[in-house]
Amino acid sequence: MPAPFAASLCGFRPKNGNPNTSDNNDKGSIELGLALFEEMGVPEGQVVGDDPGANMEIAIVNDLQPHRSDLLIRRGPSALAFEQYAHLRVFPEFRRGHQDVMPHVEHLMRLASALPSSGPVDQLRTAIADAEEVFRGQDRMSERLKLYMPEESLLNLDITCASEQEAMEPILHLGLSSKWSLRTDRAQDCVSQGSKLASQRRGPMPHYAVITMEPRPAMLKILADGSGSVDYVYHLDLPALKRAMKKVRAQRRSNKWSPGDTFDRLLNQGRIRDYDQLVDAVKNIPKGLRPSVPEHAAEQVPPPHDSGSVGLTALS
Repeated sequence: MPAPFAASLCGFRPKNGNPNTSDNNDKGSIELGLALFEEMGVPEGQVVGDDPGANMEIAIVNDLQPHRSDLLIRRGPSALAFEQYAHLRVFPEFRRGHQDVMPHVEHLMRLASALPSSGPVDQLRTAIADAEEVFRGQDRMSERLKLYMPEESLLNLDITCASEQEAMEPILHLGLSSKWSLRTDRAQDCVSQGSKLASQRRGPMPHYAVITMEPRPAMLKILADGSGSVDYVYHLDLPALKRAMKKVRAQRRSNKWSPGDTFDRLLNQGRIRDYDQLVDAVKNIPKGLRPSVPEHAAEQVPPPHDSGSVGLTALS
């Protein structure tokens, strides 16, 4: 079953009349986009907002949240805001917060040196001198850490589904990379993000998938054809895309049509799924999962960016 809002996001570009899913320099993309819109029943000449990708994310969040009111379904938070990735915040926080303590120790020594000599004052000066050596060594180690420690970067997740825990980071159950349409670089970003989510986690791997309106099998193949970094590719209207592919294939003189063969293979592998299967995945997230890392393992949690309740103003 397609997403109930899918057709409302689709439109034609005023300048050239091409579908807003298409690459203007790719005739095949335009052909498939037109066939897809026809199967979806998108009114001819329909014009929508300039940012269908953002509107798609808003619509997805607003559609999924009622299915699981006990979960946090949001747009745009960093993976570092969740329990499985909170450890990746520790070194960046150290780097930002670290200060050279030597100026403070030297200030204490100047103050002690100005005091009249006495037994206690001499002991104080000796203690400060000993502390100076200790702190100097710690500062050297800190500088080496800042110089040589790698800083792993994770792109913000477009849509997240997580469960709250009292006084702890939320557990990330599902992360979506939302791409209205695809280019090679966009698809590779999704694969890279999934790979990092898998390799850098501590705890259970969240379900990571891409959701898109892209009609071209060649672009879908980058994400769905054997990449273990992406669980599935969810399409906003897979039934309409199947019909569009069949229609375009029928217009060919030969049944041997490479995009159609690629699409069939991805379908047979179960790598492309319809929107209602995403809804089912959210519904089936278990309730009351136990935390997988010790309590207070990472403090100073930045709150997830809450933009999931924004209305579909651009679609009105």
